[in-house]
Amino acid sequence: MAKKKRPPISPELHGAIDYGIGAANALVPGLLHMSGKARTLFRVFGLVQGGLNALTVQPLALKKLVPFELHGLIEKSSLPVYLLAPILSGVTRERRARNYWLLLGAGLVVVYNLTDWDAAAPGKKGKRRR
Repeated sequence: MAKKKRPPISPELHGAIDYGIGAANALVPGLLHMSGKARTLFRVFGLVQGGLNALTVQPLALKKLVPFELHGLIEKSSLPVYLLAPILSGVTRERRARNYWLLLGAGLVVVYNLTDWDAAAPGKKGKRRR
């Protein structure tokens, strides 16, 4: 029986990507001259994501409080907020903000689906070393 291949994104890489996305959300909207409303919305997204990441049990955390698997569940369950907030706030009427939101959303879906959510689970066989 063939060994099941593990997803390519480790908890450490996921953490690095999350910090990068948080930084992008803080900087890119201003660089693209988005409205104040769009800049605020994306900065809030970045702060929430960066804050969760900083408190998640993963190698790049500032304080390891949130289990990595719970981090994934929070990311997955926050999808409705991520989808609706830009629409309800009117940010999606701005071409640059809408395009950034769609690109960012696609990236988040890819990262989520390629993350090895079981890598940090205690007692799992094949657990990755940190």
